[in-house]
Amino acid sequence: MQARELRQKYLEFFESKGALRVPSDSLVPSNDPTLLFTVAGMVPMKPYYWGQAKPPGPSVTSAQKCLRTVDIDDIGDISHCTFFEMLGNFSFGDYFKKEAIAWAWEFLIDVLKLDVNNLRVTVFLDDDVAHDLWVKAGMPAERITRLGEDKNYWPANAITEKIQGPCGPCSEIYFDLQPDQPFDADWDGDGSRWLEIWNLVFTQYSGEGEGDAFTLATLPIGPSIDTGMGLERTAAAINRLSGPFETDVLRPIIAQLEELSGIKYTATPDAPVDIAFRRAADHARSTAFLLADGVTPDRTGRGYVLRRLMRRAIVAGIRRLGFEFEPFLDRVIPTVVEVMKDQYPELAERESYLLQQVRQEETLFRRTLANGLARLEDELAKGELSGRRAFYLYSTYGLPFEITRELAEERGIRVDREGYEQAAEEDTLLNRPRDVNVWADANESVNDLLKSLPATQFVGYGQLQSEAKVIGLIVDGAPVASVQAGQTADILLDQSPFYAESGGQMGDTGLLLTAEAAAAVTDTRKQSGLWFHRATVERGTLAVGEVLTAQVDTDRRRDIMRNHTATHLLHKSLRDRLGDHVQQRGSLVAPDRLRFDFSHQGALSPADIEAVEKEVNDAILRELPVAIQELPIDEAKKLGAMMLFGEKYGDVVRVVSVGENYSREFCGGTHVGNASQIGPFRLVSEGSAAAGVRRVEALTGRAAEGFDAANNERIKAIASLLGVPPAQTPETVEKLQSEIKALRQQIAQLQRTQAGNQAQTLAADARPFGGVPVVLALPKDTPDGPALSALADDILDRLKSGVVVLATAADGKALFVAKASKDAVARGARAGDIVKAAAQVAGGGGGGRPDFAQAGGKDTSRLGEALAAAEATLTRQLA
Repeated sequence: MQARELRQKYLEFFESKGALRVPSDSLVPSNDPTLLFTVAGMVPMKPYYWGQAKPPGPSVTSAQKCLRTVDIDDIGDISHCTFFEMLGNFSFGDYFKKEAIAWAWEFLIDVLKLDVNNLRVTVFLDDDVAHDLWVKAGMPAERITRLGEDKNYWPANAITEKIQGPCGPCSEIYFDLQPDQPFDADWDGDGSRWLEIWNLVFTQYSGEGEGDAFTLATLPIGPSIDTGMGLERTAAAINRLSGPFETDVLRPIIAQLEELSGIKYTATPDAPVDIAFRRAADHARSTAFLLADGVTPDRTGRGYVLRRLMRRAIVAGIRRLGFEFEPFLDRVIPTVVEVMKDQYPELAERESYLLQQVRQEETLFRRTLANGLARLEDELAKGELSGRRAFYLYSTYGLPFEITRELAEERGIRVDREGYEQAAEEDTLLNRPRDVNVWADANESVNDLLKSLPATQFVGYGQLQSEAKVIGLIVDGAPVASVQAGQTADILLDQSPFYAESGGQMGDTGLLLTAEAAAAVTDTRKQSGLWFHRATVERGTLAVGEVLTAQVDTDRRRDIMRNHTATHLLHKSLRDRLGDHVQQRGSLVAPDRLRFDFSHQGALSPADIEAVEKEVNDAILRELPVAIQELPIDEAKKLGAMMLFGEKYGDVVRVVSVGENYSREFCGGTHVGNASQIGPFRLVSEGSAAAGVRRVEALTGRAAEGFDAANNERIKAIASLLGVPPAQTPETVEKLQSEIKALRQQIAQLQRTQAGNQAQTLAADARPFGGVPVVLALPKDTPDGPALSALADDILDRLKSGVVVLATAADGKALFVAKASKDAVARGARAGDIVKAAAQVAGGGGGGRPDFAQAGGKDTSRLGEALAAAEATLTRQLA
């Protein structure tokens, strides 16, 4: 029974016990802003244990996709993986220890048919109940080990370290990897013989308070269960495989790499080639899942991790698997999809996008890698390489530390790993995504308040004004009973017509009013079901418990609604024009504009932009009705409603349809009732947002009218300057451009003639250096580097053989160019060293090839000295 069958058996078993099977959450956590990735099966379940959200059922089971990169440097050994699946069964105040232990035993012994002599369990030191339940189930008492809080409590040391939140003792199940050895009854939980395959956490407490006031309170939802079984390592263990890479979810990927490379995988733990196989296979799998969940390669945050994984895989292929000259990673992705699509159909649905992104990233990285290797050569020529410079090579040129270290060691140069890691840590802290938790800096009293409050009821789809009760006030991270005029506070209401920022749509603004007080709401955000109205009290006093009138800024909301519905029309138009590969990668719906990021290679042409804008305006003019429904998710999918990458959807979803069959998307935002209410649509900008992601901005309604009016005024102003009617401005400008072009051609011809004369004069003045003609000069009328280089070319062409060294001042900087013929290089001339010597005198630097080099400096007053230094260097070379 390998991994895929194990997964199915597990889920079916707990369904038979009454658990609801739930789909895997995204690798991008939807409810925990402190995590970059979903690192465990219980992460999506945290709000249910905290009582912040209602679970979909009293007990659930899932196969959760997870990603951990804390052991990234170990990836390539026989046991570690970045991406893995965690099988779990969870109870939210439903069943507890008795059922959890009995069912775990039943699954292991009756379903998996494991031999009890290959198993042992651990329990918390004083957990007699768990101990006795295991004995009752059939586990021999000598195979039950009691361990301390550091090993058999979750979180580890939760009591000693006074960790707040849900916690409890746990019981871990271990599998024997060395069954030929005598049973070690005095085992202490360490060592490599016993592999943990399943952890049963008895979540029955909640850590409350700090310091001496810390206590273990009863979990509000009642004693609960949280379990986790690592799919790959459990499958490997029970099948007596050497590790996860021999299972049916990873071995086919290695087999594909074998076929592509023509190299045999031998499963040797420490063989460099086999390490490369495992690293490439693991990272290819992680890449596919991260891309499918909406993460794109980037320089920061999650995108940084994805790019690092991809580049490590590519480097493994280049260095060890024979892929020096051709991309390969995209040819592995289809195997990942084929192996995993039965459980994760989103991979197959997005396969063409995955291939496109991987192919592009590898192509770009291979170019970057070539530049990085060239810069590494310059660094190694200095005879040393600090850890910080090694990280600079990685962060700037994408050169992985492994390559830097290997090439440095080949020359006897040691690279400081600690310095590299310190620089990497500083970079990680600098680029860490901003915590979006609206009360991240709040004290514990605020957290207690928030846990005690009921969720805010949002009534803003159907009304823009409602009565509401103040249920909480927070000022400067602390709860207060009231707020006075002049104070700014986060105001929590029992219900609200204010839309809270979500899905790219900005939060509403407006007023909160009582007979004696008024507060201006400047932003609305939400967290765990609570609405936070950031407001400044303008008069009077607001207190907890008061009933007030909440009024949304109607004109601003309507502008936002126009832009949100227009965003859906824009998405549809882009797909119609460019292809179905177009997928939303981010958006901003503001009152004054909309911004839309989407997957696509290359810039949109003027014709594309014109066609997209026209299609959106045509949809508006057709007065397409906008319908909104709440439907079961399966029914919504059958209707063809579009799901967005990385979004988490419940069993019932909100579907926004424009026209009968024009546009249909899952969306929780606010919209107009008919497309005609959007008004004019103007696509005003297009550009790159990230690798493989384009960004467009557009205006609607009043903003579009203002844009048109401003353009009309500009046209009138241009016409006035040209002295023609506005209708004649295009042909008048075209005529002026033709005249300017002709004048520029005349000037260029005069410059070429002048440069040719100067080149002839300088070539005639060449001096012999050891038999090699040499020109060292400060020419006139060379305004920039290209002009200086062109002049050097002209001089050398006239000489046929020799060396040309030129210097000039341009834009306040010193510029140097050196060119040498092939025979001069053969005689010892090195253009790079020549300009480097000159530039150092002028306070700069540079270099290049032996036959051509450029350099710059800051001090233009020392051009003569710099040229003398160049001459001295050339003299030594030719001597």
